[in-house]
Amino acid sequence: MNDINLIQKPKELRYVTVYNKLFKMINEGTFAEGSRLPTEPELAKFIGVSRTTLRQALALLQDDGLVKNIRGKGNFIVKSKTNKLDGLEKIGHPVYKCIDDVIDDVEFALRIEPSTDYFNQILIKKTAAVVLIDRWYKTKENTVAYTFTLIPIETISKFNINLNNKDEVLKFLENDIYELANNVLTEIKYSTSGNFAAKKHQISSEDKFHLIQETICKDDNFPIVSNKHYLPIKSSSIKLCPVK
Repeated sequence: MNDINLIQKPKELRYVTVYNKLFKMINEGTFAEGSRLPTEPELAKFIGVSRTTLRQALALLQDDGLVKNIRGKGNFIVKSKTNKLDGLEKIGHPVYKCIDDVIDDVEFALRIEPSTDYFNQILIKKTAAVVLIDRWYKTKENTVAYTFTLIPIETISKFNINLNNKDEVLKFLENDIYELANNVLTEIKYSTSGNFAAKKHQISSEDKFHLIQETICKDDNFPIVSNKHYLPIKSSSIKLCPVK
């Protein structure tokens, strides 16, 4: 019988070893959920590695959603449990699905303008006027996401929306359109324009954003609403749960 040649397991990379060590410590509760890790010099000295190796391990932990880096404050252990079980494959509001924080307030601004060639192109048809809506999503008075909404005037008439009633407009945009929709085209892009797109409120200290563009339709191919959602990459995650 011929000898079986076993492939020797390659030596584990140093940063992978550190990653595994920190992963074990986090899951065993050495660092409690929501707590701040020791500073990078302290943690590197404690584990006995260089700061470069430590940062490589921390970057992997951040990718896995176990550690979150907040600029100027340090690295924090992310809570492992979430009630956001479904992803973007199910029709629903992307801000609430993807932002890590709990939204407790929505600031709202509305204006009506004549349509333009750009708006007509987005809406795939000509319309006389459009309703433009800015929404700033807040957590404990801090703005954490921004949405720009474009509504053809026909949508307002079709669904009998009272533009003078803020609560009614918000209910339509936050809830009703996702129940009415039978077709939503969702495009996910990387953007650096979130802060100036959001105008009056800065939504992140970094110019790195997920841009989720929604074209929402009902009954035909013409959108009833078009949304641009800007979510800071450092405080949001995009999940898809495809089923066969």
